[in-house]
Amino acid sequence: MRFSLLLIVLMGVLLLRPPGAACAPNSVDRRVSAIPARILLTAPFDHLIDRRRQAASHRLRRYDRPIFIAWALSQIIGLFVVWSGGYAARLRDAVRRRVRNTLAVRFIFGALLTYVAAIASFPASFAHWRVDLALGTALETSAGWVRDGFVNATVDAVVVGVVVAAIFALVDRTRLWYIYATVGLFAVTLLLAFLEPVTVAPLYNRIRPLPVHAAIRKPLDVLAARAGIVGAPLEVSDTSRRSRAVAADIAGFGPTKRIVLGDELLADATQGEVLFLAAREFGHYAHGDDFRLALVWTFLFIVATAAAVLIADRVPFRRDDDSLARLALVFAFMGIGGLVLTPVYNGYSRNLESRADAYALALTENRAAAVRAYVRIADETLAPLCPSRAVRIYFYNSPPLGTRIAKAAQHRNPCP
Repeated sequence: MRFSLLLIVLMGVLLLRPPGAACAPNSVDRRVSAIPARILLTAPFDHLIDRRRQAASHRLRRYDRPIFIAWALSQIIGLFVVWSGGYAARLRDAVRRRVRNTLAVRFIFGALLTYVAAIASFPASFAHWRVDLALGTALETSAGWVRDGFVNATVDAVVVGVVVAAIFALVDRTRLWYIYATVGLFAVTLLLAFLEPVTVAPLYNRIRPLPVHAAIRKPLDVLAARAGIVGAPLEVSDTSRRSRAVAADIAGFGPTKRIVLGDELLADATQGEVLFLAAREFGHYAHGDDFRLALVWTFLFIVATAAAVLIADRVPFRRDDDSLARLALVFAFMGIGGLVLTPVYNGYSRNLESRADAYALALTENRAAAVRAYVRIADETLAPLCPSRAVRIYFYNSPPLGTRIAKAAQHRNPCP
């Protein structure tokens, strides 16, 4: 009853009208587009950025990082309380009373634990969205945010439920279950990468092929030919309904692999910026960076899972425990493992992003466009140019924008 009342209150707050954005997007785009190329390549990097927005970026980060820690810890604590309070055992029993099939019981229980984690982290997720909305870095409506959160939790629940049911089935059948489970997790990762752009991405965004008659299409095709990836699918996503930031990404694996450009990028950025940011994705496409990241993520996930199982085995069983109910405890320890291993993943990602930057600079030979793109990203996303070393190591999956601007302009790195 108390939880239901709290949820109703939070939803009421959620639907309140948010404060206005810090700066109109049109003014940001006009200012950045108007900077002469000579100034982009010669002026100090901090003179290129809107200083008001840089000050706002530091205010945003004062909220952002504590909210991230709260988001992660709320899931860990929530899952631990569910196990330690006996709620996991009660949930298991409730599912077993209604479902007779053992495989289905395990799938449902794993999926329900995923929803438990999502509910536990709801206040932190809500706070993050509201802060972004107040500072103008997010545009998503309350209804859209709730819908996306539910879709995200449901997709995660289905994947977790399938993995849990499969691993328990392996445990029942062989002592070498951990070997088969490891191979299976890598297979699942590749399958999800293959399916994501055609099954999951359309749940969040409207995605369509880049029209052949679009003004940018021919320059992109010429650039793709120079990169040696003629025929790479080019698509447009309606990212503008969530954020005003320019965006380009790569999605898919094998036959479903494609390059996705945000509609905000095509609408607001200059042609040189579009070509440079697309060239970065051509680099990821050519080097198979999405495949590499997926394998590294899966390896780290397996490490975190193995450590969580070993630690959980040393925690005394409750009287109502069994291996299924103790999944809540294992998931809590996995969350801790994820926090510990986050900088490892981010460090590997930073190397790939740095290589993609160099690839795009060599391919486009347009350093001014690269600087302009980074300046626009800094202004639109309120990204600090040079965060501290500790913050970069833990939180950043790409080099800081100050470093990227300096490399593009061939200046000394201001972010040691």
